[in-house]
Amino acid sequence: MLVPGLIQRQSQSLVMTPQLRQAIALLQYTQTDLAQHLRQVCETNPLLILEPGDTVPEAVPASEDFHDDDPDRFTTASDRPEAAAPPPSDRDELILQIRHSIPPEEQHAAFHLLDSLDETGRLPVSVTDLAAELGMDAPKLEAIRQTLMHLEPAGLFARSLEECLAAQLRVRNRLDPAMQTLLDNLDLLARRDWRRLREKCALDQDDLLDMLAEIQALDPRPGLSLPPPAPPIEPDLIVRPNGTGFRLTLNTRLLPAVRLDDTLRAQIDGHTEAGRMLLAYAGEATALIRALHSRKQSLLNVGRAIVQHQAAFLRDGPTALRPLTMREIAERTELHESTISRIVSSKYIDTPRGTVPLKLFFSTALASEDGTTQSAHAIQHRLQALVAAEGDSVLSDDALTGLLQKEGFSIQRRTVAKYREGLGIAKSSQRKRLRRIS
Repeated sequence: MLVPGLIQRQSQSLVMTPQLRQAIALLQYTQTDLAQHLRQVCETNPLLILEPGDTVPEAVPASEDFHDDDPDRFTTASDRPEAAAPPPSDRDELILQIRHSIPPEEQHAAFHLLDSLDETGRLPVSVTDLAAELGMDAPKLEAIRQTLMHLEPAGLFARSLEECLAAQLRVRNRLDPAMQTLLDNLDLLARRDWRRLREKCALDQDDLLDMLAEIQALDPRPGLSLPPPAPPIEPDLIVRPNGTGFRLTLNTRLLPAVRLDDTLRAQIDGHTEAGRMLLAYAGEATALIRALHSRKQSLLNVGRAIVQHQAAFLRDGPTALRPLTMREIAERTELHESTISRIVSSKYIDTPRGTVPLKLFFSTALASEDGTTQSAHAIQHRLQALVAAEGDSVLSDDALTGLLQKEGFSIQRRTVAKYREGLGIAKSSQRKRLRRIS
């Protein structure tokens, strides 16, 4: 029989103080967000002073050479499931089509045309003027534009509504002489002059209605689905060759310097109500400065560990990426794994291989036939290279899988298909059609 009684228990719990919450929040901010947050805080705290950001990146206190880490510290694919890649945007898809359809030596002109489009997808500037800006022949640039008009979504890069609609119909193989005559007389269509339209197109009423239905199904403004070009990325870290290794620096160009107003603090009278309020502001200011210092040190420590582990990538490129998990970095830096996740989120590093997100360096491991492991990112880079070099013979997912397996990768077709979709590479049937158009 149970008898009611008192039972004592001891337990531990983590109390989230305001200072701890603030430190955690600062870890997640990008440079732009952090700069905006600091300006907002300093507007309400009279003890804080903002000064212009540094024009010279802040270096790690001591110059260090980073070399490859212990090669045995790998994970296997079963330790951590592969995450699904986010779908590419419409603009990413278009850029991929341009790279597949336009010769490399002409792609700079194609991307210049892309950046010149207005919000509807039209080209408001004449080809002659754009050719003069690029220093190339206008007929050559016009030929590039004609190819671009027939990519997906068809009708982009057109100079007029008629040209936009004609490109969409041509892709659908519906631009016959009667349809072209209809497009040449869009003014009659706007005035609903059906009799003259039937006469010019030499069609009866039913055929004309069918053609009008086709016209209505087209998109007169295909560019509205394309987002504007993204602003340049400002890296949080910078790594450069330094002797036999690499030197890591913290980029603080966009971040204003924050300091305490010591003059005002020395004049605080704690015996008055105003003085006690200023003391509270001084405590908040001190906590913010400490949190900023902690953020800086944590970012540098994580960056140092990543650079040390991925030194081969910095020397040899994406194919040399090594498998890495956030748990490994947490063990090396003595930080919690959730803290590592907050630090690398939305952060970028400027490397000799370009500016890349810190998350690029984290990927699962796939085994090769010789018993070693390779980063999933490295395999994706190799997949991109195979597609870029496929020439007139477009490779199916089965063929790509076979080639990767011959190179020693134990990879299955479904993984190849997932990587291809994540990289924004079209299916083989779609790539064949794009090559026929080009």
